[in-house]
Amino acid sequence: MVGATTCLGVAVPTATATEQQPGATHCVTVLNRVERDVVESAVRSRTCFSGPDADGRAERAAPAAATQLMLWAEHSDYGGVYDRIYGYDGPCDAAGYSFTPSTWWSNNLTSFQVMGSCTHSYLSGPRGNGSFTGQVPYVGGTLNDAVTYVKVWRG
Repeated sequence: MVGATTCLGVAVPTATATEQQPGATHCVTVLNRVERDVVESAVRSRTCFSGPDADGRAERAAPAAATQLMLWAEHSDYGGVYDRIYGYDGPCDAAGYSFTPSTWWSNNLTSFQVMGSCTHSYLSGPRGNGSFTGQVPYVGGTLNDAVTYVKVWRG
């Protein structure tokens, strides 16, 4: 795979497992469902792509068994760098998926779309939190570039 790095079968960016790869424009993050008595979903894998057809390669990188839950974007109205968030254990249900974004995404998330039966989302960060229904072309001034926790579910 050109433009992606994997280690021990788990895809990770070349810098660290929690950072956006320098120059990467599109990523794929795959989550496990939240386990009983656990607050967050485990990140199963993360792969980032850059260069020609980065978006297409990211789209094709998701496991066939996974369901796309969200599409994150760096800028408002879904512009800039992308991260496709997938659920390995199927579409959203009432329990949903929740996790802590990488440091890069904590400082760059501005808009997102929900998919895979997800209808509701909750984001929190150092300046506050917000609950959303449906697509979010702008997370608002309180959460823009300041998201430390994300939860999506079917309501």
